Amino acid sequence: MMERDNYILWDAGEVIYRAGDPSNEAFLIMDGSVQVFTSEGLLLNRIGANEILGETSLLLDTTRTVTAIASTVGAKAKRIPRQYLSDLSARDRVAAALIRKSQYRLIDSNKQSNMLGLEIDRIADLVEQVIGDKKDDNGAVTELRKTLDSIRNQVVFDKHLAHYPNTSGPSKADAENAENFG
Repeated sequence: MMERDNYILWDAGEVIYRAGDPSNEAFLIMDGSVQVFTSEGLLLNRIGANEILGETSLLLDTTRTVTAIASTVGAKAKRIPRQYLSDLSARDRVAAALIRKSQYRLIDSNKQSNMLGLEIDRIADLVEQVIGDKKDDNGAVTELRKTLDSIRNQVVFDKHLAHYPNTSGPSKADAENAENFG
């Protein structure tokens, strides 16, 4: 990270913050983009120009809920201090409540996406073990392999994120969601 002319600049692939890190500020992306991952490495989204990154943990007064990494083109941003969002919330309690509710829904959606992504990855591995090197005269195995490839291209896990320390342990809600998905 480098600061220049009231902007923060991140190089391509630079970790901005990790899930579990303390939150002190949010960022308005001015140029480039940032990829957002679960702590297990599921790609959730890409945040681009004129979008905000890191607001959830500030608005809810929690640690970071995702890992943010500058994309292959890097990113340029302006800081949004905690106080700015606090003042905004204090001015309009109804808007603050709507924003908070949306943020909780976002966190829940991210957790569900992660759980489903992990299950899809596990199922794909099991299917590959079962079909192995089988050839199929009617094309069913070939079609299954194409479908698995398509799913894996859509459900992207960045396995190297497992090497980054995850300072947050699993929560009770994570355990309850895990039970829902087997």
